[in-house]
Amino acid sequence: MDTHTSQNSLDWQGTYFGVLPCASCPGIETELTLTNNQEFILTRKYIDKQSSFTTKGKFIWAANSIKIVDTINAENSTIFKVEEGRLRQLDMNGNSIEGALSQNYILNKNGNIEIEDKKWIITELNGKAVPEKTAYPYLIFHSKNSFLEAKANCNSLRFYYTIRNQKQILIKPGITTLMACPDTMEQDLINAISNSVKLSLTGTTLSLNSIDQKLLIKCKLAE
Repeated sequence: MDTHTSQNSLDWQGTYFGVLPCASCPGIETELTLTNNQEFILTRKYIDKQSSFTTKGKFIWAANSIKIVDTINAENSTIFKVEEGRLRQLDMNGNSIEGALSQNYILNKNGNIEIEDKKWIITELNGKAVPEKTAYPYLIFHSKNSFLEAKANCNSLRFYYTIRNQKQILIKPGITTLMACPDTMEQDLINAISNSVKLSLTGTTLSLNSIDQKLLIKCKLAE
């Protein structure tokens, strides 16, 4: 008898994000965090209304799906099928939602294993090649603590980050050491990281781009 289920065979713990369909608005930005002790945090933001609602509580496993029970209205529950790297919202009876919008009922797990926990050597900054030096500037996305480690020359830089849908990145300021540096590269790197919203990976080349698609940082995977 096959005893493998989503609960015991998938790495389901973590945070998921997606924009789910809405009958009376352009969409609902939905973020759902699942923990090992079967607790959840669910935040829904209605895009055009700029209003958000957060609920917390316990979720229930049923075969390969989980049931999220609204803490305010117990009769208002949501069922998700747990798949590899994503959650698929089901209907109230636990059946797949069919039709043209069926692929829109998916929340993707935050993060990108092809980018995180690796050292990326910065080769271009704001369209200019980085001069060759003994210690190359670099980036490391630490998945466990969701912080981005960076260095241009003399200071260690730290930012908090979230990767959504494999390519979208949200950056928040972190901690920086305070030594005086001999050039402007460090400040240029801080500005570039702070304005990055999109990731692009081609082979072993990683690019960070601005909201208007401008290339801010180009990296190569460290050997």
